[in-house]
Amino acid sequence: MIDYLNMSVSQAQSAFQEFLDEREAALERLRIRLLADGQNPAVLLDGTVDSLVPLWRWIVSRLTGPRYEGATDPGSVARDAWPSWERYTREEERVLSLESLALLDGLVSYLAVVVRTHAPTARWEIARHRIKRYAANNHPVLVSGSGEIHNFLPGIPESEARALLLGLREVPDDVIARYARTLIDGLNAADSGVDQGSNAGDEPLLEVEDLGGDELRGRELEVSLREDIAHQHSPVVGRLVKTLAKQEGITGVVREDREILLVATGSWTTEQLERWITRYLQDNINS
Repeated sequence: MIDYLNMSVSQAQSAFQEFLDEREAALERLRIRLLADGQNPAVLLDGTVDSLVPLWRWIVSRLTGPRYEGATDPGSVARDAWPSWERYTREEERVLSLESLALLDGLVSYLAVVVRTHAPTARWEIARHRIKRYAANNHPVLVSGSGEIHNFLPGIPESEARALLLGLREVPDDVIARYARTLIDGLNAADSGVDQGSNAGDEPLLEVEDLGGDELRGRELEVSLREDIAHQHSPVVGRLVKTLAKQEGITGVVREDREILLVATGSWTTEQLERWITRYLQDNINS
């Protein structure tokens, strides 16, 4: 199965349209699931940012892994049954059940509705970047203004769901609501031409490249941090290195120089690492 990063232009366009076509159907499945559980979708899905708090709490209470009783292992069904954003980013799914992926798919659709309600000029685009291995290349992203800041909506919800099931960290009830507010502020600022920081419009916070195998450390991913992040927030990066090294599946992290991290891992994808580091930086810079 081809992934986003290795798609041709025509393949990326097809995957983009597939993602868009899935949005309303995924939202309708979420409404049906809520009704079956005795919830009122008209009340719970009222389009406000605050509504994401009880919705996320409800989803969390129903998250399951592939081996949970009554759950479906995504590997046991045809990949066409997976949401396209998952199918084109992962070879295997070992943490989330098919039912959990469906819940997250519905959440992504509703999150998009909420964000676009409060950032009305936001639009869907295919992420493009001059850097070939840019982690978001060919992904369906929400943008505004010049379209240089790419927001891949499934990333944070999926990352937080995985963290919960793996017991990696506590995830607050308002994590998706806070993410939505950040998205809304960023999209509105980009549309109005407000400067969001040095070089923010020119390059992403970081780039991740898979270097393959190393004789001593095994498979390595190279993280190139944006210059202003590496130099102006060096203590934050130092703490990031220590925290990342403790994550499940990470066997080593080396800060080769101010802007370069080498991450040894046999299981993390470039997209997963990019999302984790982006979230850490967003949560810890100027916090």
